[in-house]
Amino acid sequence: MKRYFSLISGTGIAALILLTSCAPVNLYTIDMNYTPSETAAVRADDTGNVQLTVARFIDSRSIKDKMVIGRVVLPDGGTIPVLPKYLKPVDAVTAGIRECLSAAGYSLSPEIPVWDLRSDSIEKEWGAVLIGGTIDKLEVVCHKDGIKKEYRADVKLTIVFADAHNARTFRKIEIETSPSLVHVRFSEKMLEEQINKALSDSIEQVFGNRETMQKIIGETAGK
Repeated sequence: MKRYFSLISGTGIAALILLTSCAPVNLYTIDMNYTPSETAAVRADDTGNVQLTVARFIDSRSIKDKMVIGRVVLPDGGTIPVLPKYLKPVDAVTAGIRECLSAAGYSLSPEIPVWDLRSDSIEKEWGAVLIGGTIDKLEVVCHKDGIKKEYRADVKLTIVFADAHNARTFRKIEIETSPSLVHVRFSEKMLEEQINKALSDSIEQVFGNRETMQKIIGETAGK
């Protein structure tokens, strides 16, 4: 009896796998996160012992579904959406900035406040340097037309720095990266690599740059 039950179960599983493998793909998911480069691993000599607070970024992309981070374009012109596997876009950006700053030796507040980027909404307990901003672009696109697969990722962030103690914003920086790749193979992993490269390069342009960060910290200290 047990042998008969096992045979039925095994046959059912095999049929399910066959049906799943034949079913059309209607969604791709990728693990979006900050992946530090070799240069980002170098710690800053002097972090100034100033505590930094990273507010949750605002998703300002002009799309209806803020969970969508890209698309795969089929030869017939149809598209398949790409969604994050674990973190929402705002969480991936915020966590990536925190990770980059932490690796460089900066002191981070455990708080991740919600901030609308206005000076009059800053709370003094948010620390000496408050960091917030918007996600203006964040997507990866792959064109599966013919033998070659063309990948392109676009990330654009607007970063706002504020002196929380004095409730004033003092600097805004816009950064944008657009890596691309042509390959004969298509995979979710390659979609993932392109969006993560764009995100990481954008983050490191500012937060992985010693001179930029020292100037910003110096502004809050009146240097």
